[in-house]
Amino acid sequence: MTTRTKRPAVRFRRSASLAVAAGIATIGAIPLLAESLWFLPILPVPIAVAVWAWRAGTDVDDDGFTVRALLGSRRVSWQAVDGLVSQDGSVQARLANGHFVKLDAVRPDDIQRITALTGQ
Repeated sequence: MTTRTKRPAVRFRRSASLAVAAGIATIGAIPLLAESLWFLPILPVPIAVAVWAWRAGTDVDDDGFTVRALLGSRRVSWQAVDGLVSQDGSVQARLANGHFVKLDAVRPDDIQRITALTGQ
């Protein structure tokens, strides 16, 4: 029986400076609450941006890719992908059914890394 060794996934994420800036904005929003509770709806915005900046991105491995967003994720196998398309500074996967999936945080320069990893 042969054992297939799985290569680790390559993770594409946005700059960590986004999460740091959102953290600073969260700390800056706290003193507004001392003035009035009417400012309470402001606090979730920088928290959501911090979580999005930390979580959102694309994970690529031998079997396919996973696109992660703030609240969910989507897994797509390489068998369902017809090709990778670079458009307007972003990368999209063209699926066999004609739909497109945007690969978050993947730049056009990263397409070669993805094809080298997958061997396709």
